[in-house]
Order: sequence, then structure tokens, then C-alpha cells
Amino acid sequence: MPDHETAYRPRRFFLQTYGCQMNYHDSERMMGMMEASGYEPAADPGDADVIVFNTCSVREKPERKLFAELGRLRKLKEKRPELIIGVSGCMAPRDADIIRERAPYMDFLIGPRSICRLPELVRKAELQSRPGGIDAVDLFDDPTPLTAVRRTGTVSAWVDIIFGCSYNCSFCAVPSARGREVSRPPEQILNEIDELVALGYKEVTLLGQTVNAYGRDLHYRLGSDSRSRMGASPSNSRTRMDFSYLLEQIDRRAPDLRVSFTSPHPQLFTDRLINAVADLPTVCEHVHLPLQSASNEVLRRMKRGYTCEQYLKIVDKLRAAVPDIAITTDLIVGFPGETEVQFRATLRAVEEIQFDQAFMFIYSPRRHTEAVHFDDTVPPEVQKRRLQELIALANDLFRRKNERRLGETFEVLVEGPSDKNPDRLCGRTRGNKVMIFDGPVELTGRLVQARADKAFLWGFEGVL
Repeated sequence: MPDHETAYRPRRFFLQTYGCQMNYHDSERMMGMMEASGYEPAADPGDADVIVFNTCSVREKPERKLFAELGRLRKLKEKRPELIIGVSGCMAPRDADIIRERAPYMDFLIGPRSICRLPELVRKAELQSRPGGIDAVDLFDDPTPLTAVRRTGTVSAWVDIIFGCSYNCSFCAVPSARGREVSRPPEQILNEIDELVALGYKEVTLLGQTVNAYGRDLHYRLGSDSRSRMGASPSNSRTRMDFSYLLEQIDRRAPDLRVSFTSPHPQLFTDRLINAVADLPTVCEHVHLPLQSASNEVLRRMKRGYTCEQYLKIVDKLRAAVPDIAITTDLIVGFPGETEVQFRATLRAVEEIQFDQAFMFIYSPRRHTEAVHFDDTVPPEVQKRRLQELIALANDLFRRKNERRLGETFEVLVEGPSDKNPDRLCGRTRGNKVMIFDGPVELTGRLVQARADKAFLWGFEGVL
């Protein structure tokens, strides 16, 4: 008789994620859907029945990683033809032709607006007699359906509030990968946050490619009836459903929660939003505000929609309203046509603004963008030299800024044991600075007070 203990093995699902927080949250949703369909997570692709790569197309490096992984899986697919391999994320709709050409043995593509269809595509792939031909890359799919989610953390959670982007920055691959803006219904967002609070989560990060564009595609205003349904105080006035209003409602419904958000667009960073950051106790004192370049001519060619002077005015208002606010940013060097004078304007702005942290990149040409056709490219050796100079300056400023705060006591949300030293705890301040300190693991999920004793680029070591 067969050994029933070993004859049955649940089907397993392996998911590899590249990219931003939105991609990682998409992966949480896909894992939740697959577990709801009876799959178990696999620790290694060799043990999986279904393998999905959730991709990023913002930079070139994740694309190279994807094709390297797909190449390694070719032999595994030859040995196990029943193995199902799929590609999701931003590369799926943008680079479907290249992926199919280089990996014709792959079973399906699924765009980020279509991930609710993942179980359906897996079932179709299981039934088909040969690989290839399954698709779900339509940017016109509705990205808002509720799905199961398997959260990777127990203290902090991501919450999508808006999908896609209706800007058309000349360097950016996102609109061709995620489509135009679609805001989630406010009641759906607030209900999800209620559930997270009930489960014991202490912090949420509101996600959107242009998070402060939330609501501008919702073609209604909230009267007293709608405000009451959302839990707002009755009012005779009619309030537009915008990002600031959403923050106000979250603050009212979950007063003990920490709320962060990423990434806002400077063009939509209004005085109303600045006041919300300053006045709402739940909203953390940290804003990630992409600058990209401090040259107005480069910003114009990037189609960013603001000048450096306008950006500086937002920073000044934020710091006047919230003196201890932490401001982080994105910076691109070597954009086509960028001169040495224009690059030096970015260096001066970094010194003037005194950012708390920055993601710094060399411009990477992307398919389906306007800038890929610009012919005044900056030589690679110049790009690399500029990036190294920017990083050296910025890192020195980040470290010195943290050193100036030594001896201060911060509210820290304890996330758990440190990845680098499991004997110590790791948490984050309200300004999103990492704090490493000694303490019992039972403090995980708690708010504690910790004094900063040592300063680093990334934050502090301290004591309770």
C-alpha cells in the first residue's frame, strides 16, 4: 500500500520580487491569492510547481536579473515540463515581446493592474498542453478588486490607495507599465485600515506612484451623507475627496496608528497637505519628495512640471510647519543634455536642502519613454563620475546631520530583532530613521523611547 504520509504533497509557489514598495505589496497580494487557492510557499524555485518573477522596469539592473533567472530556469523547465513559469510586474506589459523572444518556454505574463487574475492564469497554464500563449497585460484592467493578502510583517503594513500615474515624465517607465491613475474607493481603504488595526498593526504606509494625486479621478464631492458613512463629522459643507481629506479620516478613525506615505509629486504638494502633515498626530514627520534634478532646464526636459525654486518653497514651508521633519528624495544624474553647470546646481541644492537620505541614480534609458530618443547623451564615464561625486557629498551630509542629533530621545516603533545582529532590536523613528538598541524581543510592536548614542548614514544606535 502507498505511504499516504509521503504520497501527497501540496502544490508550491515561489515568488521572486524586484523593485519598489508597490511591487513588494503586489507580491503580498499574489502570495495571499495563491495560498487561498491551496498553494504553499516554496523556499527555493527548485521545489516549486509555480514560479513567478515580479519585475521592475524603472532601472536596467532588475531587468538583467530577470533574464539571468529565466535563463537558469530553462534547464529546469526542460526536466519538468509541468513547471509553470510566469512574469508579473512592470516588465510584463512593457517588454512582453522581448520576454517572449528570450524565454518562449514561459507560461504567462501578467501586468500589475491584472494581478487579481493570477489564480485564473495558473489554472489555465495547468490545463494547457504546451507552454506559452497565456496573457494578462491589459492596462485597462480595473486594478482595484479586493484580494487576499499575506502580509510579510506583523507591525507595519502597506496599503494601496491609488494605482498608475497620469503624469508623463520623459524618463519614466511607469505610465506604460501601470497605466493612468485609478484611486481606490475611500470606504475600501478605510475598511482595510480598520482591519489592520484590529489585527494589531501599529503603522501603515499609503502607497501610490503619485500618492498625493489620490482622489482627483473620483468625480464627486462629499456631502454630509457621504461624510457620515465614512465616519466623518457631519457638516453642511461639501468637501472634495482628496489625499489630505483621506489622511484626516484615517487620523480620526485610528488615532493610535502611525501613518506614512510614498511617493508624492511636488506639483501636488499643496499648503493643505503641508497643514495635514503638521496638524495630524498620526502622520509621521517624514516626507519622501523626489527632486530628480536642481537644474530648471533638466527638469523641463524631464517634464517634471515644477522648478527648483518651487521645490525649495515646499521644503521651506514643510520645515516651518514641522521643524524636525525628515525629508528624503530621488536624484538622477547624467540625464541627456545635462551639462557640468547643471549637475553642479544639483550639488548646491543638496547642500542647501540638507536631505536626510536620498536614492541616487545614473539616468537609465527606458523603452517606451520620450527620453530614450534624446540624442545628446552624457558619456558613461561622466555619468559615473558625477554619481560618485554626488554620493560622496550626500553621504557626508547625511552622517553629519545624524551626528547633530546625538543625545536626543526619539519615539521608536520596534520592528523586531535586527537583521544584521539578531541579539539587538531594530526600530524606526517617526522620521523613518533606523534605531538599533538592546532590549527584550517582547518589545516588538511597541512604541518605546530611545536615546541616540551613535550616528551612521542610515540612522542611529541607541539605548532605551
